[in-house]
Amino acid sequence: MLNKENGFTLPWRFPLSFDREAAFAFVALLFTLLLVYSNSFQGEWHFDDYHNIVDNRCVHVQNLDDLSKSFYGLTCDATDRRISRPLAYATFALNYQFGGTDVRGYHIVNFAIHLSAALFLFLLIRLTLTLPAMNERYGGIAYPVALLSSFLWATSPLQVHAVTIIVQRMASLAGLAYVASLYFYARARTAGQGWRRLVFYALCGTSALAAFATKENTAVLPLTFLLYDLFFIQGISAKSAKAALRWSVLPIAVVVALGLLYTDFAVVRGTYEAGVRPFTPSERLLTQTRVLFFYASLLLYPIPSRLTFLHDIEISHGIFDPWTTLAAIIAIMLFLLFAALKARKYPLLSFAILFFILNHLVEGTLIPLELIFEHRNYIPSMFFFVPIAFGMVRCLDYFSYHKGFQFFMAAGFALLLAFQGHTTFERNDVVRSDVHLWLDNVRKSPGLSRPHINLARHYYEAGMYEQAYIEMKTAEDLNRDSNLRQIGIASYNLGVYYLYQAKDIDRAEKQFIKALERFPGHPSSIVGLSMAYLKRGEIEKAWMLMQEHAPRHRNDVEMINCYGLVLLKKGNARDAIKAAARSMELKWNDPKPWEISGEAWRKLGQWQKAAQCWEEALRLNPANPRAQLALVELYDRLKDGPALARTAARCLALKGAEPLDEWLAGLARNNGVSAYEVDPGKLGRILRRAIIRELAR
Repeated sequence: MLNKENGFTLPWRFPLSFDREAAFAFVALLFTLLLVYSNSFQGEWHFDDYHNIVDNRCVHVQNLDDLSKSFYGLTCDATDRRISRPLAYATFALNYQFGGTDVRGYHIVNFAIHLSAALFLFLLIRLTLTLPAMNERYGGIAYPVALLSSFLWATSPLQVHAVTIIVQRMASLAGLAYVASLYFYARARTAGQGWRRLVFYALCGTSALAAFATKENTAVLPLTFLLYDLFFIQGISAKSAKAALRWSVLPIAVVVALGLLYTDFAVVRGTYEAGVRPFTPSERLLTQTRVLFFYASLLLYPIPSRLTFLHDIEISHGIFDPWTTLAAIIAIMLFLLFAALKARKYPLLSFAILFFILNHLVEGTLIPLELIFEHRNYIPSMFFFVPIAFGMVRCLDYFSYHKGFQFFMAAGFALLLAFQGHTTFERNDVVRSDVHLWLDNVRKSPGLSRPHINLARHYYEAGMYEQAYIEMKTAEDLNRDSNLRQIGIASYNLGVYYLYQAKDIDRAEKQFIKALERFPGHPSSIVGLSMAYLKRGEIEKAWMLMQEHAPRHRNDVEMINCYGLVLLKKGNARDAIKAAARSMELKWNDPKPWEISGEAWRKLGQWQKAAQCWEEALRLNPANPRAQLALVELYDRLKDGPALARTAARCLALKGAEPLDEWLAGLARNNGVSAYEVDPGKLGRILRRAIIRELAR
């Protein structure tokens, strides 16, 4: 047998050493995360997914040459476009190119990002605990602490939104680039001189740029480098603290520069001045002190009843209103004081405190964002579990003299991990379904309007109009949300209900006007009001509304379709065709612009072109009776007997048992808001003639 003991050796060695600890961590993390996220890969689109991905033309690239347009986020068609989170949007564009809007590909990428971030976190913590300044105290337990910390972080239910809600890849991808950059920085600082150090610095810089290109909250990364270097590489001392203060000018300057680059101060000021938020800048800052402790409590006690998408939190109107605001401010100051005074004795705990607070600064200060989202903890919580894991390992080590008690504690910790994993699995089961997400949110935050608004949409789409009305009315009556324009959407939804279900045009008009008072310039409400005017036959009112608002919404498909329809009603067929062409350019799979084009060409006497447009509209919406009837009239004019017979048969199937004249009369009642106006008498004659001719064959 040929082996080393017999004197046989190969003349070469494998160039890379095999890291058994990292390999085990990767396999264990992969297996565990697959288990707790196994029910997430079919998760539906949610909330911001639609305008960021599903309806965002900027990421709908057909080849790699078009990838650069995704760098502009949502503004690639705007005259004042600006680069926005280019790396995140580029990954969405690549997903779209290879899989369209099939959610599976997006979820696989999100899962791979989370797994990679967990592995890099393991490598970073293990490396940190074995650095020269830390090795004597923590080196012996570096591996179990790193493994346990990464498991606690990766399986935390608070990471579910960042992983399972597709658009929150922005948070998880930023987290991956952030932790990778910090790991490569540590490797570079301890690599000695030579090419290895340069390589690690290059990887650190590349990862940092990737983080900055993914999400704005990574802007504090240079300060994290400074803190990490001070705590774990130089070690805490009076000399290193003074040196850190001297060197702090550069990272602070970088953070300020990134802040100026990222922040559109006109938008920030305009958001507050327009009253979009129910809080002032100072109230937001005060509220965030309490939010910080709420986040920490969720990380420590993540039971299902405390987790939801939109949390209902009381706004702090002053340091004593509520009293917990002052308590939170004092507690934060005490924690910061503890971290500063006890940094040498408890470096892990002190760094974890500073890391958590520092990485909440961007989203937790004056910028008028939503008050609270669980996914914002993705980066700040990365070192949160390190002191906890250290304490768990120390407990097991302390009770090593009593094997029975040690086994009991180990079993308890394992049960804790299993409970956390099960909570994550349960949370994924809720989050994967949009209707379940909002049902859960209504149950846990019944005082917020937005969960009721989004649940009402599902009821409405399912034809459960009474349930939808109840939720919409509840949302409007509550009049409470962290985005006050959402209440305008509740009023708009009620307008849609009155217009199309209750058939009460006057109440619908009042609701659309109320919606525009609460949400000025809301495109859907403008369209709804125009439709109310068209239903009443007030074409000039609808035209005046379109003249005022349509030019400002050239990228809004709904507005352009309404503009084209009003042009059609005014008899301007050629401009209606131009408007429809713009709508098709923005959204190729929408049947409405094809209906407008088809009717416009019919009015111009271009029967063949009209038929082609209506055929495309029917392909996109096969259950559309108006498309069938428009084609019946066109095929009759074109003398296309076989096509007329086929389409007439489909019309009879669509009407069901309802008498033909009644069915046609019912459709005619909505002529005002439809491109094709049903003429019951003419169509009745054509259909009967086609049926008689077919029966006579």
